[in-house]
Amino acid sequence: MWEWSNRQKNNSPTPEKTQKNSASLLAAYNDLIGNSYASYHSRIKNIQIADNPDNETITSPEAEEVFALVQSKIREYNLPACTKIIEKEYMPQSWQEMNRAFDRYHNLRARFFKLLGYSEQEKCLQAGLTDEDLDCLRNGFAPENFNIHLKIPADFGGQAEFENFSLIKTHPYHDSIHRIIDMQIENNFLRVYKKIYLPWFEGKFYHD
Repeated sequence: MWEWSNRQKNNSPTPEKTQKNSASLLAAYNDLIGNSYASYHSRIKNIQIADNPDNETITSPEAEEVFALVQSKIREYNLPACTKIIEKEYMPQSWQEMNRAFDRYHNLRARFFKLLGYSEQEKCLQAGLTDEDLDCLRNGFAPENFNIHLKIPADFGGQAEFENFSLIKTHPYHDSIHRIIDMQIENNFLRVYKKIYLPWFEGKFYHD
């Protein structure tokens, strides 16, 4: 799944919608990130999470099989022991809804960093940050190899609010979580079942 924290704020005019599926998740992401969508789209270009107009037969692993696969990937990627699995239904948003949510995320991002840098110093150090990293947080920036993770993505009911934010290492944890999510798109599980199994955790930090 594409991550808001990798997107630069863009104030260009809204592109025209020409595709029938313009309200779908993928179409919304296409509008949001423009040309940079190509790399993501190359992996899942034939997926339409919304209705299938051609009545094409789509196959997917059974839910129990996918759940077990997610469990095995959490172990394979050595994700922290605090990692749980939650089931979230797909809640498609329009381009306008996604843009509003991104604007709120963008406005809160620096405030969240500052909150951690000033109020959660001990936990920051426990998560592996240095004094230099704390200075980055206090100035509203992400330290090297750290990012904000939306624990529940917007298209699965997550809100752009502090309770849904977590500071996470980009490599390997953030990348691994999104590999687990993308796997369920690529094997048609999301398309068939309209839900996903999310690696999830409590709190503002994600670490061993």
